Amino acid sequence: MSTLREKRKKERRALRRRKTADWTVVLILCAIAVCCGGYLIYHHWSVKQRELEYEKLRQEETLSAATETVIAEPETEESTEETVIYCDPVYDFGQLHEQNEDIYAWIVVPGTQVDYPLLQSETDNYYLDYNLDHSKGYPGCIYTNQCNRKNFSDYNTVLYGHNMKNGSMFGSIHSFEDETFFDGHPYIYVYTENERLTYEIYEAAKFTDVYIPSEYVISSKDDRDQFLADVREKVSDNKLHVREDMEIGEDNRLITLSTCVSGERNHRYLVIGVLVETALYR
Repeated sequence: MSTLREKRKKERRALRRRKTADWTVVLILCAIAVCCGGYLIYHHWSVKQRELEYEKLRQEETLSAATETVIAEPETEESTEETVIYCDPVYDFGQLHEQNEDIYAWIVVPGTQVDYPLLQSETDNYYLDYNLDHSKGYPGCIYTNQCNRKNFSDYNTVLYGHNMKNGSMFGSIHSFEDETFFDGHPYIYVYTENERLTYEIYEAAKFTDVYIPSEYVISSKDDRDQFLADVREKVSDNKLHVREDMEIGEDNRLITLSTCVSGERNHRYLVIGVLVETALYR
């Protein structure tokens, strides 16, 4: 009998240990779920707050509410070298610099959510992980690296931004994957302290994840041409739209918008524009 009682006691103790272990696992899983849920809520709240900050910045730093200035097409009349085109300034860069001194331009892509300041830090890719107020986290900022000059005089100026699921940052440039959208939205506008630069979109493509400035010398016309040729040759899954009627001249400068492709770590989505007009502020 004594042996039987001891055996039952051991079985009860083993059962209690199993129940305790089971509850411990359940509690740990619940804690993980709560933490994950809390993180997701905080993440979405944080991204929303950053977007509200950008919206406030758009409203406060805009000098002119005339959206025609943003979406106006470039001059169509043939001009001579002596012709100077003027436009009204849109953004107050003095106030923008009070927000962040790394802001040096503003980019607008009509038809998309791209309507953001453009920044460059002394540390490459800094704004991949940091926001306008230097807080760490998403969504970051639209930025260029030190290899590009801030006057857009390089043969290829490469801009980076996160592919946000809500379409903010460069998430909405994936709209150019649709051929109808590509055909109907031909321009990119960049505003600097002194001028408005108008780029006509030459092509949009899913490309490799190569770091463009390390593969192609951005101050070289030949490398510019090689880059454009490679985009056509190496494009993935026929994700390529091109304005075949556009010709790239000797001195044409490019702007390349680059972002991630969801679920494809080895690819980047690019929207490439050609500088077609420079308008000075009145």
